[in-house]
Amino acid sequence: MGRIETYLAQLNEPQREAVLENSRPLLVLAGAGSGKTRVITTKIAYAIEALALRPWEILAVTFTNRAAKEMKDRVTEMLDGVDLSEMQIRTFHSFGAWMLRRYGASIGLHSSFSIYDDEDSVSLLASCFPTSKKTELSPIAKAISLAKDMGLDPESPRLAEFRRDTTFKHQFAAYEKKLRQVGNVDFADLIGRTIELLETDRQVLQSVHRRFKMVLVDEYQDSNIAQFNLLKHLVGPQTFVCVVGDDDQSIYRFRGAEVENILSFPDVYPGTKVVKLEQNYRSTKAILAVASSVIRNNSGRHEKNLWTDKHGGSIPRLIHVSDERSEAMQVASELRKGGSLDSTAILYRTNAQSVAFETLFTQEHIPYKVIGALRFYDREEIKDALALLNLLMNRNDEVNFKRMVNKPARGIGAKSVEKILEIANGDGIDLIAALVKAGDSKDISGKTADAAIRFAKLFDEAERRLQQSNPEALQYLLEESSLVNHYKEVDDRNKTDKVDNLGTLVATVGEYPAGKEGLGLFLESLMLDPTTIGHKDPSDKPGVSLITMHNTKGLEFDRVFVTGLEEGVFPGKSRESDADIEEERRIFYVAITRARKELFLLSCSRRTMWGKTSYQLPSRFLNEIPKDLLQVEGSPFGSTSRFSSYAGQSALDAKRIRNDAYGGAVRRGMGKNANIVLDPVKTFSSTAERTVPKRKSAQNSFSLGDRVYHDSFGEGEVQNIKTLRGKEMVDVRFATGKISTFFSDHAPLEKLARD
Repeated sequence: MGRIETYLAQLNEPQREAVLENSRPLLVLAGAGSGKTRVITTKIAYAIEALALRPWEILAVTFTNRAAKEMKDRVTEMLDGVDLSEMQIRTFHSFGAWMLRRYGASIGLHSSFSIYDDEDSVSLLASCFPTSKKTELSPIAKAISLAKDMGLDPESPRLAEFRRDTTFKHQFAAYEKKLRQVGNVDFADLIGRTIELLETDRQVLQSVHRRFKMVLVDEYQDSNIAQFNLLKHLVGPQTFVCVVGDDDQSIYRFRGAEVENILSFPDVYPGTKVVKLEQNYRSTKAILAVASSVIRNNSGRHEKNLWTDKHGGSIPRLIHVSDERSEAMQVASELRKGGSLDSTAILYRTNAQSVAFETLFTQEHIPYKVIGALRFYDREEIKDALALLNLLMNRNDEVNFKRMVNKPARGIGAKSVEKILEIANGDGIDLIAALVKAGDSKDISGKTADAAIRFAKLFDEAERRLQQSNPEALQYLLEESSLVNHYKEVDDRNKTDKVDNLGTLVATVGEYPAGKEGLGLFLESLMLDPTTIGHKDPSDKPGVSLITMHNTKGLEFDRVFVTGLEEGVFPGKSRESDADIEEERRIFYVAITRARKELFLLSCSRRTMWGKTSYQLPSRFLNEIPKDLLQVEGSPFGSTSRFSSYAGQSALDAKRIRNDAYGGAVRRGMGKNANIVLDPVKTFSSTAERTVPKRKSAQNSFSLGDRVYHDSFGEGEVQNIKTLRGKEMVDVRFATGKISTFFSDHAPLEKLARD
């Protein structure tokens, strides 16, 4: 028996059917835990070994870099000895970048383009509308990105239906014009401009059709309209196309995902064969029964009946508790009974719900990790360093030029920057050349001219060093721009490790080939997968995982706690349309099917969020589960749980707790947090007087509106700067609604890049 026959023998009948069907379009409906990755990787191996396809004739597309890597590693292991270096297993966006680097010149795009993230897009929009605040432009930038995901451009007739704001078309058009002027792309362009390329250059289209004989798409239920259109262009007359997915797990509608893509696949590709993978290899029968009872209430779905031959496991438990603190105490009690913390996850709908768990687990010394918290890439110092590298790659990059030309302060003010931009636009030269011209021609004053010329020369020298060593070029830019000295001062003042973070970045860029091509690969891989730097992925740490339901996609755990199952939280108050409720139900289904052995569902009778305590009704989704499938504990109306937050408290203590929603009375921290003062919670719309106008302090690096990160409290925003007995203090409002006050010179805060 050959190795392919061995692999086929390991599949069940529907899985084998999916691997062997290669003559017509194929839709594989893969239920949760049904082994779809094994099917895809075996199909690729079968195509190479049995169908004699060459590796480079296969394109496999998925939605996360982690999934793409896992897929490639599995195929490599299965086909030991076969050269797979040219095989394309990528994310949609990575494939778009690959296409545009190679063929983008056909549509006027230089191969050294940078990829703008959300923050960069807001900055670019701000350069188009300088009188508008970034906070006002941020939702416009998000709307532009979503419009592109839906396949729209400023001239699309359907744009008026997408957004009825009459100014949006003008804003969208100005943004697009500026983006093309600077020669970069945003994230959505990696799909949209690849479609533009294939529509305008027939030679490239024919080349793609000749090369890729087989196109496979994983997680197709998460595709958006632009990705749907890209796939149609990639599939030629002789191309075999197969998509794999589960409409019951389509949970990214807020990002533009269109579940209709997978529902309509047989209509779009006539003759489609549909194969259903319904045997679940992950969860127990009891857990699957709960999941199925929920998802069958959705109408927009392909009918599937998940089953398993796995026996054992406990009956899922529904626990009603009094509030979020008793919810955390109940979970902590279960954790103390034993079981692996590393195989345990606590799921919640919004990040703000993690605070009660983090606070209690810290007190109780229960190790935990917050998945999806602050990324290394988001730190201000890293964004600054990457801005220098992007400017080195593309000297027309106005966004990163504006960010770094006067950071740290070198005397090149806003008026001088505008003059430099005028010179660049008027003379048709890049921004670095415009710096030199402005300095030489004395269009800017003496000291400013000297500073401009010195800054420009950094990039000439860095480009020379880049040919020998990427780390040497980056280190030169960081040191000679005075960025290292700037962050040394910040570290000394705030006891942070920003310079060490810069050192990590320098080391990481050294893992790529020297020169512009290697640097471009680094910047591209970073934009497409921000976890590639910093090695600070919390999922590698020991302890229970705290994670949003969305972020659990593709993960599984022995023991899962699904928390916050209350109306107004899950589903949220703004989620009331039929489509919204079906999406929320799919999210619940995904959460349930993450569990292998044990499932706990928790619901509070009252909850404090954003400083407001509300009495809660259990989530409507709980009513869809037959009670004989659950072990129910406590009452949904006034829990009698022994973990009530007020249990054992005197009346006075209970009143104090009720009034102290994260600080009803001013409280002070202890030990290393002794400088923290917790004020009464206010809403973000508070019009409390701000005592200091927006500015930079000589004593600190905080300004009003700065985004910051605290290890215990998460992300927040500086909302006030004040002085107490000659010492400057900052008020920070965190996402939980909590406001904390810190002395500026000892604030344990990480400053994040501005939105």
